[in-house]
Formats: sequence, structure tokens, C-alpha cells
Amino acid sequence: MRLSNRSLDQVVKVRVLAPQLRGHLSRDTITTRESDWGIVGKLALLIAVMGLGLMLSVSAAFAAPTKAQFIRKGDALCREVQRELAPLVRRAQAAKSLPESQKWVAVERLWADQIRIQARFTTRLRAVGVPTGDSKARSIVAGLDRGLVLARRVRDAFARRSTTSLAVALPEYIRFTMSLNRRVAAYGFKVCGHS
Repeated sequence: MRLSNRSLDQVVKVRVLAPQLRGHLSRDTITTRESDWGIVGKLALLIAVMGLGLMLSVSAAFAAPTKAQFIRKGDALCREVQRELAPLVRRAQAAKSLPESQKWVAVERLWADQIRIQARFTTRLRAVGVPTGDSKARSIVAGLDRGLVLARRVRDAFARRSTTSLAVALPEYIRFTMSLNRRVAAYGFKVCGHS
């Protein structure tokens, strides 16, 4: 049997197009197909294994730190706070030379900025977590919240220009802060709690 040019062209086209068509053919026409339930079952198993792995890695990320980790991470945060507070110290020195009417506003702004830094620090230290069963560490973190409350009272007294309120709020803040700093240093921090 002899192929005509037309037949030869068709064979060439089929051979050239066949590799392109393979990707378009259904699996049913190429291989024996696995049941849909088998595929779904394998997919469900894969998802379950991946989910378990994700849960384990997330729980490890949220595991409570050891005391040493808590101190190390806390001290690193305190170093950052010291850098953030340095410009406030310079502004406080400059505020001393302002006229009396401008001092109140300047000092209130300083306290507001300090509170923002202190609140950010408290949030970040809380995110570190506390060592499991460590009531001293828990007390230190709770003390930071109390310090924020007292600092806001001082800021508000400056905002109201109330010397009466300041006479109560400022000494209370200083006493509490000094006490908390002693507890922080006694706990073992090398940066936090030290002036």
C-alpha cells in the first residue's frame, strides 16, 4: 500500500500534534483512573498532616520562655527603650529654659511621648510571655500596667496645670517606679531596672 502525499501529510500532522494533545487527553484515556474517593482521601490526609504540622509549629512559637530567655529578650527591649528615651531627655533639658507658660505644655508632651514608649514596651514584653509558673515575672509584667496608669495621672495633671494633682501623682509614680525597678533588678535583669 502506497501513501499519497495527502495521507503522508496527515500522518505527519498526527505525529507533530500528538505530543501537544497528550496534555489535553483525559486521564481516563491514558491510564487506569484511581477512584475519586481514593484521591479525596489522600488529599484529606495531606491536609490533616499539614494542619498538624502547622499547629505544632505555632504552639512551639507560643511556648513560654525560660527565665533566661525572658531576661535576655526583656533586656533587649529595654536597650531599645533607652535609645527611644534619649531624645526625650534632651527635650526635658531644653524645656528647663522655656518661659513658665510654655513649660507646662512641653512637659505634658514629654510625658505623653514617654507613655507611648512605655506602652509599646509593655505590649512587646507581654508578647514575649512569662516563664511558666513564675509569679515574680508575672508580677513584674503586671507592674508595668500599674506604672502606665500612674504615668497617665502625672501627664493629666500637667495637662490640667494642677499643682495639687501633681503633688500627689508625681511622688506616687516615682515611689512605684523605684520599687518596680528594684524588683526587676533583683529578678536578674542586667539592663531593665537599672538607671
